Amino acid sequence: MTLQGIIILVLLVVTVVLFATERFRLDYVALSVMMVLMLFGLVTPNQAVAGFANPATVTIAAMFVISAGIQYTGVLDMVGDWVVKLAGTNQQLLMLMLMLSVAVLSSFLLNTAVVAVFIPLVFRIARDMDMAPSRLLIPVSFAAMLGGTTTLIGTSTNLLVSTLAENAGLPPFGMLDFAPLGIIILIAGILYLLLIGRHLLPDREIAPELVDRYGLRKYLSEVLVLPDSVLVGQTLANAELLKRYDVSVLDILRNGRAIRMPSASRTIRAHDILLVKASVEQLMSIQADAGLVISPSHEHWPDFWHEQDRLALAEVVISGKSSLIGYSLQEINFRQRYGMAAIGLRRGGMQLFSKLGYETLMAGDMLLLIGEKEALQKLPQSPDYLLLHNLEVPRRKPSWPWVVGIVVAMVVTILLGWLSVMVSALLAAFLMVSAGVLTLDEAYAALDKRVLVMLGGILSLEAAVQNSGLGVWLAQQILAGLGDMQPWVLIAAFYLLAMGLTEAMSNQATSVVLAPLAISTAHTLGANPTPFLMAITFAASASFMTPVGYQTNTMVYSSGNYRFFDFTRVGAPLNLLLWVISTVMIPILWPLY
Repeated sequence: MTLQGIIILVLLVVTVVLFATERFRLDYVALSVMMVLMLFGLVTPNQAVAGFANPATVTIAAMFVISAGIQYTGVLDMVGDWVVKLAGTNQQLLMLMLMLSVAVLSSFLLNTAVVAVFIPLVFRIARDMDMAPSRLLIPVSFAAMLGGTTTLIGTSTNLLVSTLAENAGLPPFGMLDFAPLGIIILIAGILYLLLIGRHLLPDREIAPELVDRYGLRKYLSEVLVLPDSVLVGQTLANAELLKRYDVSVLDILRNGRAIRMPSASRTIRAHDILLVKASVEQLMSIQADAGLVISPSHEHWPDFWHEQDRLALAEVVISGKSSLIGYSLQEINFRQRYGMAAIGLRRGGMQLFSKLGYETLMAGDMLLLIGEKEALQKLPQSPDYLLLHNLEVPRRKPSWPWVVGIVVAMVVTILLGWLSVMVSALLAAFLMVSAGVLTLDEAYAALDKRVLVMLGGILSLEAAVQNSGLGVWLAQQILAGLGDMQPWVLIAAFYLLAMGLTEAMSNQATSVVLAPLAISTAHTLGANPTPFLMAITFAASASFMTPVGYQTNTMVYSSGNYRFFDFTRVGAPLNLLLWVISTVMIPILWPLY
């Protein structure tokens, strides 16, 4: 192996470790890889940045816009309502209908957009049927992953592997090339969840009232500001004592008039009565220094939580593409920036109480927000959050026929081969904006910039592997180690390797790392590369064992009140089942020679 190959191999291992540990943001790691490759002359500048213009990257960007258009118009809500009416009160039929609907929709749309709409629907169903949402949310997430494997545009992994194959001189995959195996594993997965998996699902009730779910009643107090208090004359933004102890002021009662959700510039006056969110211990620590008198009776706000004039509560999940990840609420001046206050945080089914404003936010965190309805109704338009429930959001239903027509036209043009996948997706996204389904600003906001930058950067690594011959060398070592074993054993090995990696890092990164190796191994063996690529593609979307391996799992993790090993208990048998099915069926559907 050449010196270049050794450098790239070391960089490859470091990249996998950094992706798996998430010590740094994935997009930052991908850009770092691109910079190192350029600085060492391992790729040309054109090769380094080619990933940003890669057809897969462009197509995925267009699909973000298309999925956002569908989400804004409420088409998926209509589908969800239809499912509920059809299933009635039969829980097993309801689970089947939910999984089938999510799977079909995820075949043509981004599965994260589908799951984002179905989460609040599941909560509504659970309330109406007096059942725990945890009985349905994991099946919804798993069905979205399984449905995405059935078509070329169903998941970014399929698009990416198709482009990598084309870069290596192989024919790109067609729209339905994944369908034969995709439909088989979809049916197998649904049957497993209906017959076995549902008995492994936890039955965890969630408190019906949001304030109880977040344990807030005992953290709300009224405090009287004495005339000699150090807080008198200070604004809420400058009151360092309140910030130090993470005390949130939700209301001010002044001269018999309530000032709801006071702004950061509001000045505290003597004799103000503040409704604050803080523990008694926090208030006891500061009351003497601050000049406050605690009164936990709530007598001045008998119906604060149910005021309907201006204020509302909303529960949201921090999305996997949120710009808030890695920052605390204090660091981003959340209240001033968004015009609402975060008064509760849940992570992994547990409430976090202390120093809420200083807690570093993570994907899957659930926040309880309070603010004016006008501000909260903009939440679904933000890529930072996934709105769960407790807030009615106006939809643009008059434009839904346009959306359905555009998506159907896109699928038809791809199926008939009139336009390439990239051109069809770009045209559909352009028509979404031109038809007024969503604005340009909303289209830009729909782009998951982290994913696109990560893809653009990490694809430079694929070019480096090809330039250095590292893929061929690794393939030779694999074949030398396996000796005279049958080629189908390699299919099983690649599937298992990809399945393991995708539980630890993104499915796109898994594809970029393993696809060149699979192609080189097939060429060295004199075999057809397609079965090897199929093994990687399907395994990279088989992240069922952890809540962090795939975005849809992360989305339902906290909202379903799950524990980490709930996914392992339900997902591990499914992973094993799909591994066996894929190992048997891939050589039959796509012959090795």
